Amino acid sequence: MKITLCSSTKFFYKLPEIKSELEKRGFEVFLPVMEDFSKDGEHANEKIHHDLIRKHFRKIDKSEAIYVANYDKNGIEGHIGGNCFLEMGKAFDKGIPIFLMKDHPKEVGYKDELIALQPVIVGQDWDKIKELVS
Repeated sequence: MKITLCSSTKFFYKLPEIKSELEKRGFEVFLPVMEDFSKDGEHANEKIHHDLIRKHFRKIDKSEAIYVANYDKNGIEGHIGGNCFLEMGKAFDKGIPIFLMKDHPKEVGYKDELIALQPVIVGQDWDKIKELVS
């Protein structure tokens, strides 16, 4: 089973551990491009120059599920930023199940859209993902 991990760049350093846990359970795991491009200038320019959004979308295209590691960030519980929201939308459009580490943030302007994407909160119960996708 193929799964793509999504997360705020601030937490990319935590993704290899999640990848390892999923691989122990037989998952093939796709990670975002995790190279530090901050030396290149503005964050938007990095995403454009290195085609980061589209590259991650191609990984989602090959997946049977996505897992959003939505850690707390900037005082927001279960933070889901712009990129993760786009990635969730891509998965939803493809009919790919969306799994969350934590419940989505409650105080964001796109709360209704997050609910409409119908993500399933699984925490770090990797076996539950396998049960729900099989």
